[in-house]
Amino acid sequence: MSDTIEERRRKPLDNDVLTLLIQAEEQGDRPSKDELVALIAAVLMGGTETTVHLVCFATYNLIRSPGALAAVRREPELVRNVIEETLRHDDVGKLGIPRRALEDVDVQGARIKKGQMVMAMLSSALRAEAVYPRASAFDLRRGADAGIAFGGGAHYCIGASLARLEGRIAIDTLLSRFPEMELAGPAIFASHPPTRKMTSLPVRLRASAG
Repeated sequence: MSDTIEERRRKPLDNDVLTLLIQAEEQGDRPSKDELVALIAAVLMGGTETTVHLVCFATYNLIRSPGALAAVRREPELVRNVIEETLRHDDVGKLGIPRRALEDVDVQGARIKKGQMVMAMLSSALRAEAVYPRASAFDLRRGADAGIAFGGGAHYCIGASLARLEGRIAIDTLLSRFPEMELAGPAIFASHPPTRKMTSLPVRLRASAG
């Protein structure tokens, strides 16, 4: 990546994301090489691995919820709900999001002082019973917007719309080609620091008659 960055500095390309990032400037400052490497690594991972896991977890939850799978077969428009409920029910992240308190605040009896770091656990917030009744259930009729899974404000995921679209296309295509699916073995997870990494999901498929 470092070599590619230097090459783009010497020979900028039109309509090239890396060139645009190299040339980006805010208040006279431009990103350093280390910042560019970190940013591009995050974009590459966020644009591939997280979407793969979204599709895997959506498939996994549908197969484990026969009622939901049958409902999507009857009402294909529920594919949108499949993606939103998967984002809420099975957040791929394991780590909290680090933030610093802007002021002193009390949270359920715990005193957080201005400047202290806190770790916001999205997976916990997405299972909050006060917000999502029967939060542990995979419910396509919930009609919940799981936008918080993509962050918020200045930290909102720039690929959120693309991830949702890719997820809907993948699940819709899978169900149209193979309406009958069942697990052929347990899902396999690997050790991974920031994400719940599913490495294998054995599924038995039956193609549609058409």
